[in-house]
Amino acid sequence: MSHKKNIWLQRSAATLAVLLLVAVAGASLVYRALWNRYDSALAQLEPRSERLEGVVNAGSEIETLLGTASGAVAPLLHPAGDTAQNDIQQQLRAMIMASGSTLVSSQAALEPATDGKLARIRLTATVTGEWPKLVRFMESLQVHRPPFWVRTVNITREGASSGSGPQNARLALQLEAPLAPEKAKP
Repeated sequence: MSHKKNIWLQRSAATLAVLLLVAVAGASLVYRALWNRYDSALAQLEPRSERLEGVVNAGSEIETLLGTASGAVAPLLHPAGDTAQNDIQQQLRAMIMASGSTLVSSQAALEPATDGKLARIRLTATVTGEWPKLVRFMESLQVHRPPFWVRTVNITREGASSGSGPQNARLALQLEAPLAPEKAKP
């Protein structure tokens, strides 16, 4: 009987040894799989972290270049805000009056920013006056900063086409005034 106990003891010891060996082999396979997964994730993250580090290191240079670009573009954009539409319409009215012409009618409408384009105010105006005064007004539109972009102009002569008196005309204008992007509010 002691021989039978000994056989069972040997078999159970051998079974335990095999199970321990299988458990160690399984643990090493799991460890290797996890290590490979970690290594591949690290290989993906290293270049990304280096790029991010480069962006962070270039932050002051980016801010300087952004300030330079903003300074170059700012004179070409009208200030945005709640009163932008009215302010731009008043600027146009002042230019017309300064030329000696008469503003018959004007309308302004905000066109919001879309698809990477800046917001803008679309203006329509009808102006009447003598030819030299209308020419002065159109010249002032060309040099005004921030600019009014002329989209269409229709010129119609008014009154008699002959005689010694001044020639009058009517301008129907469609203009655009680009607006500066509004700062994000924290």
